[in-house]
Amino acid sequence: MTGNKNEIHARDLKWKKVEVNEALDDFDGFYGLEEIDGVDIKVVNGQAHFYSKDGGEVDLTNDKEEKIIVKDVKGKEDSTAKNVKGKKDSVTKNVKGKKTSVTKDVKETKDIKDEDVNDGDDDDSDIDEPYNEDDLIEFKNYDDIKEGELSAASSDSENDDDDDENKASDSDYESANDELKTNVFNSNIDLDDTEIQLVEWQKIDESLSMTLLQGLSKLGFIKPTEIQAKAIPYALKGEDIMGKASTGSGKTLAYGIPILENLIKSFHGKDTTSCISLIFTPTRELAQQVTKHLQNVTEKILTGNNKYAILSLTGGLSIQKQERLLKYKGSGRIIIATPGRFLELLEKKSELIDRFAEIKTLVLDEADRLLQDGHFDEFEKILKLLSQRRHQLQGKKSYWQTMIFSATFSIDLFNKLSSNHSISKLKNKNGEEEGELETVLRHLMDKIHFRSKPLIIDTNPEDKVSSQIKESLIECAPLERDLYTYYFLMMYPGQTLIFCNAIDSVKKLNSYLNFLNISSFQIHSSMTQKNRLKSLERYEKQSHHNTILGKPTVLIASDVAARGLDIPGIQHVIHYHLPRTADVYIHRSGRTARGTNEGVSVMICSPQEAMGPLRKLRKVLSTSKKQAAKNKKWQKTVPLMPIDIDVVSQLKERTQLAAELADHETASTSLHKDDNWLKKAADDLGIDVDSDDENKDTFLAKNKTKKMNKTMDKEEVKYAKIKLNELLHEKIRKDMRKKYLTGGLTNLADNLVKKRGHESIIGHDKTDALEMLKAKKAKRDTNKSKN
Repeated sequence: MTGNKNEIHARDLKWKKVEVNEALDDFDGFYGLEEIDGVDIKVVNGQAHFYSKDGGEVDLTNDKEEKIIVKDVKGKEDSTAKNVKGKKDSVTKNVKGKKTSVTKDVKETKDIKDEDVNDGDDDDSDIDEPYNEDDLIEFKNYDDIKEGELSAASSDSENDDDDDENKASDSDYESANDELKTNVFNSNIDLDDTEIQLVEWQKIDESLSMTLLQGLSKLGFIKPTEIQAKAIPYALKGEDIMGKASTGSGKTLAYGIPILENLIKSFHGKDTTSCISLIFTPTRELAQQVTKHLQNVTEKILTGNNKYAILSLTGGLSIQKQERLLKYKGSGRIIIATPGRFLELLEKKSELIDRFAEIKTLVLDEADRLLQDGHFDEFEKILKLLSQRRHQLQGKKSYWQTMIFSATFSIDLFNKLSSNHSISKLKNKNGEEEGELETVLRHLMDKIHFRSKPLIIDTNPEDKVSSQIKESLIECAPLERDLYTYYFLMMYPGQTLIFCNAIDSVKKLNSYLNFLNISSFQIHSSMTQKNRLKSLERYEKQSHHNTILGKPTVLIASDVAARGLDIPGIQHVIHYHLPRTADVYIHRSGRTARGTNEGVSVMICSPQEAMGPLRKLRKVLSTSKKQAAKNKKWQKTVPLMPIDIDVVSQLKERTQLAAELADHETASTSLHKDDNWLKKAADDLGIDVDSDDENKDTFLAKNKTKKMNKTMDKEEVKYAKIKLNELLHEKIRKDMRKKYLTGGLTNLADNLVKKRGHESIIGHDKTDALEMLKAKKAKRDTNKSKN
């Protein structure tokens, strides 16, 4: 108290309650309203003081603005908003009515006695302390609140009887057990903006629910992609669909939106437990990604019993936990699974066959994998179990809606690049070879029962590799792959995904790059599912940090990551080994240039590979047979990556040391695992490993000797690490002929001081692989036009 005769203690104010329209519900935390006449608020040194109007009105706001001041103060007096043992109030100033009203959370309230106000904890701040700026939250506009709601509440209360006004006392400070959230008004959806954003989606089908549209808008999906615009209307009608679209074009939502729409409608019907859809993916990572994608769109309704309505069933995770989740009421309405784990569950729990036989929709994501040997057996067993049981339950032959999607549906793409064997195509009635989609469809219809001939939707009939991907080639000797991989990462720092054909190569390359102080992570099929997901999370977290610093971040993977994974921010894809088939190359390259972005795909290969598998790859990827026939100089379709020999020569010594250390590390780890395995096997058989030298396996012995030759003793390892560390601290210079940094046409010292040029290579300009390749292509096009 300041001693001013017009100042009133907060406890002496006579509040009167105002009824809030029931139609408002809790209005995102706006639970109650109280007001008082003839009182003004003045903030002095960050503290709020109440004054009677006899002493003059205090103008706190202008005519166009209203403010809410919220302060969390435990056990203190004279505060605009109080938190007394978990109780919070907020004060609202209504300028037009010259009234001060208090919003309160009145759920589970109780009276607060005078002694409760003064009995604060030791941790409470002093009442004389001014408010921190962070403690004041001002809402200057009420755009999110329906016009006139607050002012109407205040003006209606003017007609209350004087008796109601006199009932206010200290016990009127009520609060809820739940904490009052800040910015609750701003959490409302701006309907005007939302309607504008959703127009494009509503053009597809006006029946799409608002819940679904708001979920799409929240995630930034303002308008549908081409495959979505073409596929969703037919999918909503229950048509069988075969969809082909480039990687990163939104195929997941093309089939996901119709399925989610059926899920939302089922919540309003009687059937709230049956399975709506089964979605099969070839890899565990893709299944997890699809699940997360669909859950994010419908996050608003996945609460309570609906929490597990969208469920992922994949190997590598606890099957017991998945069985428990399927028992919950309302769980598993939409299942995203890998065929292996799903078949395991069906064979273990036969009652699940009845449950999943009644599905409405079956989806095969990356369905082209089913055409390849060894991938269809498990899925074929699943189809047989479900279709037979469905016919028994319904008493007739009936099938579900089937949708299949992929980026590649060409028989030619599945042929081995190292083999001359190819799948022959049939000819149609006119004697012409059938198209690639027709050939694939014929194969699929022999294995999958469609209700009718599927509708073919092809959004990229010509381009097999997205036009947003700039391809390039690095030719080198087979033993120089590591050197040129490191060179590319140093020259073009960014987020890079490297694909290898062998798991051992993934492990060695990961170790090699880590020794060179490159942030590198690995993912391959021999890792457990949890470790694979953890590695992806660590990569994404590190990439955000390194992007700011201008450093490279690398994810090294086997082809387990080539299918469908949407790893954000990938700028470059490096094919450390040429893929075995052309479809794998397309899916690998598609990990960059997601959505509307552009990206770079770089192949590292030897001259022998360039004249063999690479030549066949380029022929298969040609957009047309005529172009393939004319394009005799196929090498010109893939520009060579420019190489700075000066820089490469400076990297050789450090890369050699890093390779030796990586060989030592991987060999030592492998030997340790082999020894443990042999010891365990010997213990199980009850024999001594070293007792019978004559019966030792010669292959294992040779393999062990080969690994032993790659190991180093402790002193050698120590020396190699010290030497490598010294080399890594040496600066790389573009032109080693210059003796001094200040010599030559470019003052390198000045560039270093002013932080100009390349981050890691002195004297080199900042380079971007994508911009460099685009500029190179533009130059070639210009030269062609001149000629």
